[in-house]
Amino acid sequence: MAKQTPKKHQSPFRMSCRELVVRPEDKKEVPVIREVIREAFAPMPFSTGQEWQLVEKIRQSSGYLPSLALVALCDGVLVGQSMISLLEIEDKKKPHNALVLGPVSVLPDFQRRGIGQELIRIGIAAAKRMPLPVMVVVGDLAYYSRFGFEPAVPRSIHMPFGFDEEDYLQVLELKKGALKGVQGVIKFPPSFFDEKGDLL
Repeated sequence: MAKQTPKKHQSPFRMSCRELVVRPEDKKEVPVIREVIREAFAPMPFSTGQEWQLVEKIRQSSGYLPSLALVALCDGVLVGQSMISLLEIEDKKKPHNALVLGPVSVLPDFQRRGIGQELIRIGIAAAKRMPLPVMVVVGDLAYYSRFGFEPAVPRSIHMPFGFDEEDYLQVLELKKGALKGVQGVIKFPPSFFDEKGDLL
């Protein structure tokens, strides 16, 4: 059985890791991962409170890639997760298969210690071994640029009509020159939407 996450507000100080292990998630860890995501996003003003549902819906979809669904264990305790899954970029000529990064979650007591960065770095390295050209993410420009992401709009890659997060849409080449000829509109799979049709 997977170890439980630390209790909320375990310490007034940020926790440290003597040993950090990043690896693919195990099915037995699903309940713990759910709580990590809930706690990680709870303080964030932009959170929908549904990020854990997104991860679980992706896990049940055809876009789920087990080798790119990662967890971070600090001294044997699961404190973070990241998900990379499939989507399409549609243009008038043809769809382009791509990857999407997110959500990435780290328990509040363990944030700002490089754990999220390590999850992303290892996830990107694993994605580069797959036969897919590009990865997209919707998030903070300054944060994700350190991993090589760049704004997507200048590359003629856009969010679906009606979504106002376009300024946060970023793209990363997984193979040199892979973005050449790739343009169009992001097509999120059904797993990314709630019953009302809103992004989770």
